[in-house]
Amino acid sequence: MNYKDAATLGQAVKTWREDHHYRMGDAAKVANIPYASFQRIEYDQGNPRIKNLALIARALDMSTDEVIARWFNDDDDKQKDQ
Repeated sequence: MNYKDAATLGQAVKTWREDHHYRMGDAAKVANIPYASFQRIEYDQGNPRIKNLALIARALDMSTDEVIARWFNDDDDKQKDQ
């Protein structure tokens, strides 16, 4: 699976990490974010800080806007409410 096709940001991060054969700590270092923050992102726990989101986006070779549009877009929820 291509990480950009993942259903959640956490799944995308995990796929990216596994594709590069990184352990979680190594991936956090490559992304330049704290291990605990990386772990929360990969496990889809809460919303990452914008700084960490930007760093993850760079690691995924995406813009922050692309990441937000892909995994934090709630347009589907808005359409269901109408």
